[in-house]
Amino acid sequence: MLPDTNQSRTGRKLLKRYLYANFSLLDVFKIAFGNTQARVPFTVKASPSSVYYNFRIQPDKVEDFIRYINLPPEFEVCPMTCLQGEQADFLLTLNVYEVTGIAVGVRAEYSTYIKDADGARRYMVLEAQSSEYSMDPVDVITKKGRVEHDTSTQTVATLVASRDKKLFEASYPQPDSTTQAAIHPEWVSANDYIYWRNGICDRTFYDSGLAYPKAHCIDPESVSIVDDTHWSQFLESTPKHIVQFEEAIDFVIMPWVNI
Repeated sequence: MLPDTNQSRTGRKLLKRYLYANFSLLDVFKIAFGNTQARVPFTVKASPSSVYYNFRIQPDKVEDFIRYINLPPEFEVCPMTCLQGEQADFLLTLNVYEVTGIAVGVRAEYSTYIKDADGARRYMVLEAQSSEYSMDPVDVITKKGRVEHDTSTQTVATLVASRDKKLFEASYPQPDSTTQAAIHPEWVSANDYIYWRNGICDRTFYDSGLAYPKAHCIDPESVSIVDDTHWSQFLESTPKHIVQFEEAIDFVIMPWVNI
């Protein structure tokens, strides 16, 4: 028979606090001297649902688009497969979501897809806007802007605007349970490293909310869109598909990991 265990937790509680406080303090100095990377929480909220508007770049505009975004020479813009069973296409994705953690507020991010040095397909964030002040490695300070996203009613409504005018508006009926989306693993793993236009990237780790998501695919013909952004000149007017995630996604991010 094994001996009885000590049921007292007071000493263990104090020991736990002391040990992990010291581990955290040690990390402060390691991060400050560049000997380790910071790891910060970043949670995409379940409500409002995170929505991806995936637009196909017009085939005859792909080269113009690549010249326009003017990426560093080490990056190659590439097609992406978002859903299982579909053909890869050159895409521009608008992802709208609300976040807590290292950043807060509603965010709108325009991204395309690139191959990294190992040939893996990754996100390349081309433009970001937030309803609250935040940081990114391109502008450093992302100014507070107008981004609205509501999935609490029978109609999903998204608005991205400048100070002067509305730039992007979209609305569509809430999806039903029969519209499940089969997410392609390549689209999921593209989130492992998220690049920005100046080549700096974030290393991300995520839970089953992204790895095995509960998501719906929206009929593009059911969506009303008004697009007055500078991106519209390159895009087909109807999205290839819209994907709506129903659960929160918990990330741990190592920001700006390659500098």
